[in-house]
Amino acid sequence: KPEALGKIRVLECGHGGLQVNSMQAGGYLGELGANVIMVEPPGGSPLRKLTAFGRKRYMFKDNVNGDLCGGTFLHECRNKQSITLDLTKEEGREILKKLVVHADVLIENYPVGQFDAWGIGYRQLSKINPRLIYVWNGQKGQWGQLKDKPGELYPSSPCSSGWCHATGLPKAFGGTPIRSGERSDDILAGNLTAHATIAALIFRNNVSGKGQFVEVTSSEAHARIHDYAWGWYGMDGSSKPRYGNWDLAINIYSVNPCKDGYMMVGGGHDRLWYRIWKTVGKDRPELEDMILDEPTLRVVIDRVGHDQQVKTIVCLTDWMKDWTREECRAKLLEEEVAAGGVSFLDEVAEEPHYKYRGMVRAIETAHYGKVLFCGSVFY
Repeated sequence: KPEALGKIRVLECGHGGLQVNSMQAGGYLGELGANVIMVEPPGGSPLRKLTAFGRKRYMFKDNVNGDLCGGTFLHECRNKQSITLDLTKEEGREILKKLVVHADVLIENYPVGQFDAWGIGYRQLSKINPRLIYVWNGQKGQWGQLKDKPGELYPSSPCSSGWCHATGLPKAFGGTPIRSGERSDDILAGNLTAHATIAALIFRNNVSGKGQFVEVTSSEAHARIHDYAWGWYGMDGSSKPRYGNWDLAINIYSVNPCKDGYMMVGGGHDRLWYRIWKTVGKDRPELEDMILDEPTLRVVIDRVGHDQQVKTIVCLTDWMKDWTREECRAKLLEEEVAAGGVSFLDEVAEEPHYKYRGMVRAIETAHYGKVLFCGSVFY
């Protein structure tokens, strides 16, 4: 329900370029009904000016005062109120202390120890409000040999956690490690911060009656979502390599070209595997025969070798090249095969399914006119 956190008040004290993770966390809590108050520095958050290529034409104009605002700030700061406080000054910190008395949660991502030095860290604020959930976001943490230091900013955490090494084409294909196309670092950490905050609220309300300090780091968030790579390394000391759009453990599980773009097709077990080739065989029986006559492709574990992957992908794309994404999807879905086209964002924005479900909605705003937003995932 959108009012699930209706009685919860959150102070979101984001800092500089790192602010995206706290904005994400506050955004999720706001979507669930929390009263989220952004505490911005004098002049406003630097993210108000963040825009593609630094071009003003990609910014939104305030119809009231003419100010320009970047899309990241606008998208992530819905459902929130905003105030400015100069926390570098005693007066600003005293105002924050007064606000904390009435808050359930404070989220901050300032440098390690900064709030403590200012007298507004968890140790000090918990004396003012013992029920306060104090949440800190960072890259590597407040303690440990690699604890956050000046300059520890995105995208260092996905690099230091092995995430970037596993992303991209293998070296043998001329590839190198690459970063995610989106800010997965801050987005993932913000998501997990919201989870941890809600867990702390439940613990406070049902068990302890008191608040607590919560820390969520981006590097550990990335490390957590490596799947069997941990077991892989633990088994023989080698690192799971990059494999581009293909999968090391599943044949077929890949993004490959078709007539008008790219298609994702998944064949993780025999039922799907043989239905893929049944689909292909309706148009190209010679390709189906070529695959089914190959002894090394008949058992799941035997067909994940590189040579087997190459043969199956070559045959599949030879079929897909004659069909559009939607034609491929329709043919594969007839056989209940997991498949879908790779969509551009404009196609997603105009997709009737997402509009019907409220995931893509144009909202009339008081300052910026009609703005396109991605809806809430919660309802």
